[in-house]
Order: sequence, then C-alpha cells, then structure tokens
Amino acid sequence: MKFMTKWGLALLSGLALAPPALALAPVNQADLLQPGSVIVFPKFINLSAVSVDGGILLPRTEIEVGAVCPVGATCVEHQAVKVRFHWVCPAVENVNSNICPETDFDVNLSIDGKLAFPADGAVPGTYWVNAPRVPAPPCPRGYLIGWVVNQADQPIKFDGLIGNAVVRNPNLVAGVSAGSSTGLSAYSAMQIQADPALASGALIGTTPLNSLTGQGQLFFDGAPGHYTQITGSFAGDVRFDKTVAGAPLPNVLSMTAMTFLTLDVLSNLPNNPTFVPLQFWNESLSTVSGTNPLFEALTSTSVEFVCWDQVLLSDINVNLTQAFQGTRKGIVRAGPAVKIENGAPDDDTGPVTLLGLIETIEGTAANGFLERKYNFNVNVTGNPVATRFVPFPFGTVSIPSTPDE
Repeated sequence: MKFMTKWGLALLSGLALAPPALALAPVNQADLLQPGSVIVFPKFINLSAVSVDGGILLPRTEIEVGAVCPVGATCVEHQAVKVRFHWVCPAVENVNSNICPETDFDVNLSIDGKLAFPADGAVPGTYWVNAPRVPAPPCPRGYLIGWVVNQADQPIKFDGLIGNAVVRNPNLVAGVSAGSSTGLSAYSAMQIQADPALASGALIGTTPLNSLTGQGQLFFDGAPGHYTQITGSFAGDVRFDKTVAGAPLPNVLSMTAMTFLTLDVLSNLPNNPTFVPLQFWNESLSTVSGTNPLFEALTSTSVEFVCWDQVLLSDINVNLTQAFQGTRKGIVRAGPAVKIENGAPDDDTGPVTLLGLIETIEGTAANGFLERKYNFNVNVTGNPVATRFVPFPFGTVSIPSTPDE
C-alpha cells in the first residue's frame, strides 16, 4: 500500500528555506514525555565492553525499561507486561539493496518493575545478575523500538512504558585514565501513546497487511484503533565543533554528532533514503541586536540516511565550527523529512517521521575528545505525519479496534 505522495529532490531546497512553525500538539499527536504503549530508544552501541573504576567491565549501552499503571486503568501488584522489541539497524544507500537489518525479542516485566539489559548480547550475569537474555543487534549502532503485546503477541494499548539508556565512551588511550572509560551520558526514551478512545488492554489494529510482506503493520497515524502520530521535524540545541584551540573562548575542544531516525521502516527489507533539510543558527548577541549580521546567522544544509544514522557536524557541513560561527553554541531545525525513491520501489515515498538525539563529546585531541560526554534531547516540531513501521516477523495479526469496542 502506498499512501504517501512522491516528492522530487528539487523540493528539498525550498523546504530548507521554510522551517515549520512551532505549534501545539493535536489530540491525536503523541506526547513523547508521557508513558506510552510504544517506546523508542534512539541510539544504542553494540561494541566491546569498557573498563571503569579500576577494571570493572560495563557495556557501551545499557537499556532500561519500566512499566507503570496507565492513567485510568486498574492494575494489580506484579501484573505482567510483555514487550516486543526490535533492534533496528541502518543501511547504506545503494549498498546491499538498502536493507535495514533487524532482530526482534521479547522481555517480560511487571507493574512498577524495571529491567536493564545491555546492547551487546552478553548472557545474564556478565554485567548484572538480574538482566534478561537479549540477543545482540545485527549491527554496531542503530535504534531500539518496543511495543506492549498480549500473550498472543498482538499489540495492545497499555500506555505505561517508560525508559532511559546509558551510553559510555570507549576506553581512553592517553593520559592518567588510559585504559578506562570516563565519558558517559544518558537520555530519556521517547514514548508513543495509543488512541485515547481505546480502553487499556484493547487490541491495536494492524491491518491492512503490508502488501509486500503479508505482515501486520504498526500504524502511527492517529486513526481510531491505532497509535498516535509524531512529526517529521525537530528542533534542538547544538554545540559547534572545536577541534583546535582558538576563538571563541574557552579553549575546550569538542565535537558534536546528530542522530537521525525514522519510524517509516521496512524491517529486513529494502528502504528508500530519508532526506532532511537542516538549518543552523549561531548564538544571539548578548545585547540583543536585531541588525547585527554576525549573530543568529543562518547556515543551511541537509543530510540523507537510510533508517538511522549518526553524523558529526563537521561531516554535515564544514562551516559548523565555533571558529566559523563565531559562537560556541546554536540551534538546529531539522525537517520536514521526506523519503525519495532510490533502490526500494516497494517502500513509501513522501513525508515521513523524524526523531533524533544530539550528543557532544569533549576533552583532549589525544583521546579523540572522549573524556566527557552529554546529550541534548530534541523537541518535535511541525505537523504530524501518518506513518507505519513494518516488523519482520510480526506475530498474530490484530483486527482494527474502534473507539466503541
């Protein structure tokens, strides 16, 4: 089924010149800060464990997921909550048919309970005694999405998922802390709620089936019986790159990376690339001059990715440095994101969802600026777009629910 309109590449330049206005969320748009029936962790790292505190091994990424009783629902102590998760991996455009690999697994927790697990496939007990057995992702980096299911593996409304992730830098190679990891950061997961008219525990509609796979689909379109919508744009704070000493002060070296992901994914199948217009502005003049061209100056550019990507500012555009911008920090507006057909004729084209994360590392050049680390969560902006995530495999198909069921 193709329900999105094809766009041309020529539209991208026009989109970059017209950022979407910030607006209040409609009732069918997800509140990413509230507990949801779907949870998204925008970044994981599946690489070798690192050493902390004199030799204790810890994973590069620790995923934490919990469950609370949804508003308006009645829950009992130790009530079981089953979550179907998918590790989603990026593809490279025009390589291996643009296929985005994924691996799915289940975890079981309970009301007011919490589970933590690594993103490297370590067996329980390697790091923590109480971790569930979770398979390794089929890639070094990507994102994780999960949704509440019943015992028949059918998606259900249960707006109770919450979570976060801790991401650690690799071991340093120079200085007094060589051989240990000192840089780490954490971020809050993003949650998506189900149709507010549905009762807690009601089935989420997963039909019509995907025409290519014959599988059920997760619809984030705000329609009755489905999940609420998210947007195709975001805004965020950035710290411009500074890899050599110089103005502006202070001379603290750093690099920033932006993570981009879309929920419009055909798992384990070819996907079209997503194009994102980007607009960066440097800091304001402290005296609030409305006419000084050196401040709140625009640098317009774009990125392209397939399913997920993390890109350094300096790789996005060589002008995104403190030396060129004249300020340490700024703001970025990303989107509206669109998919253009290239290598995946069975995938949708047109407006798609966009989520992200902004991450800064700082320190010495000898250690690749990895001594310290912090994240900025992004703020969704613009108009919501209808989207779908196609898992593979899926499980039992759910008949669409209606508000009066």
